[in-house]
Amino acid sequence: MKIQSLDIRGVLNCPPPALDFVLPGLLAGTVGMIVGPGAVGKTTFLLQLAMSLAAGNSIGCGLPFKTEMPGKVVLVAAEETASILSHRLHAIHRYVMDELSGSFLDGVTAATVIDSWANNLCIVPTSSGSHHLTKGDVATQFYTDLCAFAEGARLIIVDPLRRLHGGDENDSAAMTDMVQALEKLARKTGAAVIVAHHANKVFVSGTGSAATASRGSSALTDGVRWQLNLSKPLRDSGASNDCMPSSIVQLEFVKTNYLALQRPVLFRRTFDGVLMVDASAKVPLKVKGLHAGKAKEVTYV
Repeated sequence: MKIQSLDIRGVLNCPPPALDFVLPGLLAGTVGMIVGPGAVGKTTFLLQLAMSLAAGNSIGCGLPFKTEMPGKVVLVAAEETASILSHRLHAIHRYVMDELSGSFLDGVTAATVIDSWANNLCIVPTSSGSHHLTKGDVATQFYTDLCAFAEGARLIIVDPLRRLHGGDENDSAAMTDMVQALEKLARKTGAAVIVAHHANKVFVSGTGSAATASRGSSALTDGVRWQLNLSKPLRDSGASNDCMPSSIVQLEFVKTNYLALQRPVLFRRTFDGVLMVDASAKVPLKVKGLHAGKAKEVTYV
């Protein structure tokens, strides 16, 4: 590889190029991660995110993320069967139809939303087999096929990370290689890539920090450019086992290299698992004085 330096004079003589954000803080061609414990709602969150982006800025699907234009989204669901995904799609669809019935969005109808999903949303259930991106230093056939399938996509979602590799999650070298494989996928397709990953036991118990929530080596959090955590928020008593109602889920922006850190968002899970922003709930913004799993001071917004 030929080493080449930036032309500093040339750079400073021209305005910097516009940054292409697929989601707030998540650039096209970069890798992000969603971290959370099992059964917290990561898959439903990602499915809602995919449906929102595929339909464009008129549809939120219960989430606070809206984009300017519809875009192609590829979601590799490595743990779910087609039948389970069908149930989740129907649940989100019911929510969106309720949202549309109470709004006055010009030209947006149930038919146009479904057309957008049919044209832009590609959900690939792969729970029946192994789909590693790499084998050693060599790209697998699945990686090659995924690059071709995701051509023109704005976002690629893979759920979960564990199904993409056969290495040791505690090995920093192996996890750095994994992040690099995801970065290569992002660069080759031009899409942003989001991977779902499980939280470690310390974070799940309520005694670990949000920044180190990812299971395994810290190379994962260090390597990605964007990380969100989904978790059960604590009550203001601060006790690690004193959580808010089971229907409440907190979304926290843990790492955003290209955006100022955002305040957490609270969702309420409906009976069929859809996540809806709960504007009435108080969000724990800052916790001070952690000791033996208890927070001495909790600030809410």
